[in-house]
Amino acid sequence: MTDTLVDVHVPTVQTWHQVCRLDDLEPAWGEAAVVAGRQVALVRLGDRTVRAVAHRDPDTGAQVMARGIVGSRVVDGEDRPTLASPLHKQVYDLATGACYTTEELSLETYPVRVVDGIVELGLVTAPAMLACSHGTSSPAGRAAISRLVAAVSERRPDVRVEASFVDVQEPDVPTSLAGLGERDVRVVPLLLSAGYHVHVDLARAAREAPAAEVTAALGPDMRLAAVLARRLADSGLRRGDRVVLGCAGSSDGRAVEDCEETARLLAALLGRPVSCGYISAASPRLADAVAQARTETADDARVVVATYLLAPGYFADLAAGCGADVVTEPLLTAEGEPPAELIELVLERFGA
Repeated sequence: MTDTLVDVHVPTVQTWHQVCRLDDLEPAWGEAAVVAGRQVALVRLGDRTVRAVAHRDPDTGAQVMARGIVGSRVVDGEDRPTLASPLHKQVYDLATGACYTTEELSLETYPVRVVDGIVELGLVTAPAMLACSHGTSSPAGRAAISRLVAAVSERRPDVRVEASFVDVQEPDVPTSLAGLGERDVRVVPLLLSAGYHVHVDLARAAREAPAAEVTAALGPDMRLAAVLARRLADSGLRRGDRVVLGCAGSSDGRAVEDCEETARLLAALLGRPVSCGYISAASPRLADAVAQARTETADDARVVVATYLLAPGYFADLAAGCGADVVTEPLLTAEGEPPAELIELVLERFGA
């Protein structure tokens, strides 16, 4: 598995925003407005025709296009309305944003309509992402999750990405959803299995929000198995070692099934059996699974636990004391960048 990330589709929606009355606009003159945090330039061309473009000058970056010169240009026998930059006088088509004077430049355009005398601007935006993890009191765990959320946000600067937690940390999910207001929200569980938190806690919070939906959990997925295999290789896995997948555990049978599927995926990658052990709420307990695996190994072989936890914290500390010869680090480590596979998974769940 390489660290190259594929481009992941981000869902978008178009919403209409009331800007001003048509009568507030003077014909053949630009007016600046801020709409949903974006600076735009509105130009009234005729009785009811309005064009909207970015207020930002593509050449200099200055917010000046509403002060540009409104004109026209004949193209293929058609009279095209134009707007010239007030700075370097590049001429842009008001309908398409194409630049007639500097080919490599273009001006962003927006759909406009007039409804009952009110000018409305159409903005295409992605839903917000609420990246929801369990929460931990561990500083290392908090830092690891924060780096994952930051990496996801960096990959998609057009998406508002917020972190939230189902336990231990704040803000909780209902508070975060309330803070996002009426906008569409995709709640992405930063959880490895779909148990009670996904099916009950997050589902309930989404139902009570204006426009929120919960995506699938991160696992099971072959990319998670690939990270686990890499952690095992980094820990010096030997040919005869017996591997136990160390899982958090859950009273929800669906989450346990997800863990069992991850063990099967990891076994397929490693070409050797992988059993499961659980730290809490499910059986066999991790220490018991390690003890059982030890009875099934040769005298010179070791029992190695592949830690199937997202980040350092209390459960990772418990896993480290399970009696295995080697215990790998969680998927996210105390230091270093998040695995590319995890970033890709979060974005894929968001876009699904």
